[in-house]
Amino acid sequence: MDTHFFWKLYIFLGILVQLSIAALSDFDLLVFAQQWPKSTCIKSRKPPSQCILPRNDDWTIHGIWPTKSGQRGPESCRADLPFRAQEVQSIRSRLLIQWLNVLNNNPVRFWKHEWEKHGTCSVDLADLNTQLKYFSKALEWNNRYKIGSILGIDRITPGKNYAIKDILTALNQGLRESSQVTCIKDAANKQYLHEVRICIDKNLKLISCRGHLAFETNCDSRTNVEYPSR
Repeated sequence: MDTHFFWKLYIFLGILVQLSIAALSDFDLLVFAQQWPKSTCIKSRKPPSQCILPRNDDWTIHGIWPTKSGQRGPESCRADLPFRAQEVQSIRSRLLIQWLNVLNNNPVRFWKHEWEKHGTCSVDLADLNTQLKYFSKALEWNNRYKIGSILGIDRITPGKNYAIKDILTALNQGLRESSQVTCIKDAANKQYLHEVRICIDKNLKLISCRGHLAFETNCDSRTNVEYPSR
C-alpha cells in the first residue's frame, strides 16, 4: 500500500485525538471547593471518632473543578495522566493538613480521585498543567480564601446556628464576589453548613459564581443552618 496513505492516516488520527482531548477539557471557569470537615463526617453517618478531623478550625480542600457555565464537568479528561504521588512529595506535609481525607486515613486515594477526575481537565492552563502546580494552587487558594476567618468577621463561628442569608452575606462581603454554599442533612433532617465553592476565571481571578453555577445555595432558608463545632 502507498506509504503516503498511511502517513496521512496517521496525521489525521493524531488530529482527531487532539480535537477529542480539546473537546473533553473544554471549560469556562474553575470552581474551588472547600469543606467543613465535621460536616463531611456527619454526611457520612460515621461516628466522629472514625473520621479524620483537623486539630484546628480551618476549612479543608475538596478540589479545583474545571466547569462549564450552568453544567457539571468536564471530568476525567486524560487517562494518559494518572496520579503519581511522588510528584507532590515536596508539598505532602502541607497536603496532609489542608487536603486531608476526612473519611479514612488514606489521603492519597482522595488526591488521586481529584486529580484524575478534575485535575486532568485543567492542564490546558499553564498554572495548572502538572500535578504539583494543581495541588500547590489549591494550597495557595486555601490560604488566601480562608472561609473560617471570613465567616468569623461577621461572628459566624462553629457551634452555633445561623440563617443561611447571614452566611451568604458574610461570604459575599468577605470575598467581594458571590459564592456557592451547600448544606447536608442528618438522619433527623437537621441541616449543617458543608461546603463553600468560589469561582475563578481562566486568568485565575476571583469572579462571581452567579450566572455560572446552577444555584447559590441548596440550604433550606426556612430553618437555621448549624455550623457544627469540631
